[in-house]
Amino acid sequence: MGKVTIKDIAKRSGYSKTSVSFAFNNPGRVAKETYEHIMAVAQEMGYSPDPAARILATRKTKTVGFLLPQPIEEIFDNQYLSELMRGIGSVCHREGFMLSVLSPLKGIISQTIQQACVDGIIILGVSNSSSVHAQFRQRKLPYVTMDADNSADYLNVGIDDEKAAEEMLDLLLDYGHRRICFCTLQPISTDIVDTEFSLTSDNRGNGILKSIKKHNLEETAKNSFIFYEASHKQEEAVKKAREILTMPNRPTAIYCMGDHQAIPFYFVAAQLGLKIPQDLSITGFDDLPSSSMLFPPLTVVHQPGYEKGRLAAELLVASLNGQECKSVLMESPVIERGSTAKVPENTK
Repeated sequence: MGKVTIKDIAKRSGYSKTSVSFAFNNPGRVAKETYEHIMAVAQEMGYSPDPAARILATRKTKTVGFLLPQPIEEIFDNQYLSELMRGIGSVCHREGFMLSVLSPLKGIISQTIQQACVDGIIILGVSNSSSVHAQFRQRKLPYVTMDADNSADYLNVGIDDEKAAEEMLDLLLDYGHRRICFCTLQPISTDIVDTEFSLTSDNRGNGILKSIKKHNLEETAKNSFIFYEASHKQEEAVKKAREILTMPNRPTAIYCMGDHQAIPFYFVAAQLGLKIPQDLSITGFDDLPSSSMLFPPLTVVHQPGYEKGRLAAELLVASLNGQECKSVLMESPVIERGSTAKVPENTK
């Protein structure tokens, strides 16, 4: 017998070709008993569907791409990215899509966009002037951005980073903190020829500047504020945290632009006998599930990655289905927990 086809399975099973096709491509369209019988017959006959043939016939891959502007080996060092992926994955599971994690092909994101075998892409952190938008339009590939600039030209899910960053610094300044260390985000690039930057970090930096000006602390900021680019690598982050917390006139507050940046400071503070928040206030910027389980629980800007990923995936699926969609601006309140307090009198 030659290669087994759907027609052969239909004949052997007693069901129509349409039912057999649904069983393989859209199981929800057939009864459980029908599906199980067709699968049993297919296995007995040694049938295996050809993905390439299905893609050519339907022009659909049933795959969503999650495009990140960094190598894949760096992705899972960042718990926030994992939360985004969990949210995207929950929608893919519900809607019957596979999820493909994409990174720059030979360092060039535009190459990835051109060659990715997906129905649509979710991409993280691009500006409205980025060349990737032209690449998506040229290929006529649906896409949704996360944490991008607001624009009527594409769909985006994000927060008001500037406002959230300003409100977080307001909290620390109102508590009297004047020696503050800011842990910024690592820069990313949207293509190998682009200047490296972090749109999110830039927007949060603008919010920090607004708070500084509001409190008339421009001179204080020049002399007493520390800014450094935090590493995702644990050993490097711990080493830097120890360096900062053993400085003469060490900071009284650590302002982290990602929750994961706070953990090395908790660790080193405990080693040095510093109590949080009595001796040191620490803030985060995500609200990862683990952040409320730190001791004391971490004060954060609330922007849950799981929810953001879920909303982005739902927008993309709706767009693929031809539905009218609009961008989503998530609420991002400051949630004060036990890691922040007024600056100690003896350290002002």
